[in-house]
Amino acid sequence: MFSGGFEEIGFLLFVAYLLFGPKKLPEIARTLGKGLGELRRASSELKSSLEHEISNLDRPEHLLNADREPSPPHVHEHSEPADKEPVTRS
Repeated sequence: MFSGGFEEIGFLLFVAYLLFGPKKLPEIARTLGKGLGELRRASSELKSSLEHEISNLDRPEHLLNADREPSPPHVHEHSEPADKEPVTRS
């Protein structure tokens, strides 16, 4: 729609000045600036986490397992289920 030239930006600022007035315009600009800053920060965090995950996919499996904590050994209990009645001999 807009190519970003000086005339378009000036026109948008003029319309905003007419709509909101000179007192409200700095507050709106400050709010928009903070919002854009948070959006940039969130997108850079997302980008870095995606790059980290992609680099983990490229690593061999044995290196990935070395980074993780060792899992506890599995304990095998050999007991009979509780729902069976004990067999008694007479």
